Amino acid sequence: MQDKPPAPGPAPFREMSPEVAAAAERGLAYLAKTQNPSGAYGSGSAPVATTAIAAMAFLQGGHLPGRSKYGENVKKALGFLLKCAGKSGYINEGQIRGAGGSGMHGHGYAAMFLAEVYGMTGDIPDLETDTLKEKLTAAIRVIERGQCPNGGWNYDPTPSYDEGSVTVTQVQALRAARNAGIKVDQRTIEKAVEYINKSTDGSGQTRYSLTSGGHTSFALTAAGMSVLNFLGAYDNPKIRKGLDSLHRTSPGAGANNANMGAWGGWYFYGNYYATLACYQAGARDWEKWWPVISGDLLKSQDRSSGAWKIGESQQYGDAFGTGLALQILQIPNRYSPIYQRGND
Repeated sequence: MQDKPPAPGPAPFREMSPEVAAAAERGLAYLAKTQNPSGAYGSGSAPVATTAIAAMAFLQGGHLPGRSKYGENVKKALGFLLKCAGKSGYINEGQIRGAGGSGMHGHGYAAMFLAEVYGMTGDIPDLETDTLKEKLTAAIRVIERGQCPNGGWNYDPTPSYDEGSVTVTQVQALRAARNAGIKVDQRTIEKAVEYINKSTDGSGQTRYSLTSGGHTSFALTAAGMSVLNFLGAYDNPKIRKGLDSLHRTSPGAGANNANMGAWGGWYFYGNYYATLACYQAGARDWEKWWPVISGDLLKSQDRSSGAWKIGESQQYGDAFGTGLALQILQIPNRYSPIYQRGND
C-alpha cells in the first residue's frame, strides 16, 4: 500500500508580492500627476503635513530628490517644505491648526522628511545641502523647546499641553535626525519614553493625554508602541501587551474598518503606526500583521486612479491617505533609514 503524500505546509511568508508592488506603483503614479505646481499636496487643508507624507512615500519607493523616476516630485516637495520653514525653525503654512494649518503634526512629519533626505543623499541638484542641514537643525530645536515638562508635545510649538498623536510625530523626527547625524538632546529622548510609559496602562492601552487623561484607542496605542520602538525601548513589557491589543483590533479582526469616515477611527494613521510597531517588534508580530494590513489596503485602493479615497482622505484630500497607504506597503523595501530594523 502506497503512503499518502504529506499534506502541504503553510505558504511561505512573502512581503513584496507582485500585487503589492503593482499597487504601490499605481499609487506613486497618482501622487506624481496630482502634485500642485508649488510642490505641495493637499486640498487646502494641512498641506505641510500632507506634502511630507506624500514625499515620504516617494522616498520609500527609492526615489530621491532630482534622481530616478519620481525624483523631480520629491525635489519639488522638498522645495515647498523648505519655503514653509520660518526663522524660528517652525515648518508651517502660516495658518493656525483648525483653520487649515498642519500644526506640530505637520512640523514633525516635515522634519522627519528633511532628516531622511539629508541622511540619504549627498549633493542635491540646485539645492544647497548646507541650507537643508540648517533648516533641519532649526526644526529639531523647535521640537526640543516645545516639549512639555512631562515629556509630551502640544498641537502648537508651545510646552503648554500634551497629546499622544502629536508626540509620536515629534519622536519620529528626533529619531530620523539623530540617524542623520544631527545632535538631539538625550534628556528630550528620556522624557519622551517616560511620557509614553506613564500614558500607557497595564493592559498596553495608550491614553489621549497624560495631562487630561481621556480615551484610549487603536490609533493612540499604535502611536505609543511606535514611540517606544523608535526610542529603542524594545524590552519594555508594555510593548508586548500593546502589540497584542493591536492584533486584537486589526482590520482582520473587524474592529478597524477601511470605510470609516475621516474621524471614525483614523484608519490610515492608526494602521501606519501599528504596522511600524509590528515591523520593529520582529518576525512574530510582523508575519502575523503584514498579510492582514497589506491585503486590506489592496482591497481598498481605487484601482482606476491608484489613490486611496477613504478614511482621512475625505478630510485632507486623497494624497493624505494615499501617502500613508504607500508608506505602509513599501516598508518591505527598507529604503528609508527611519523604518529599518537594526538587522536590516
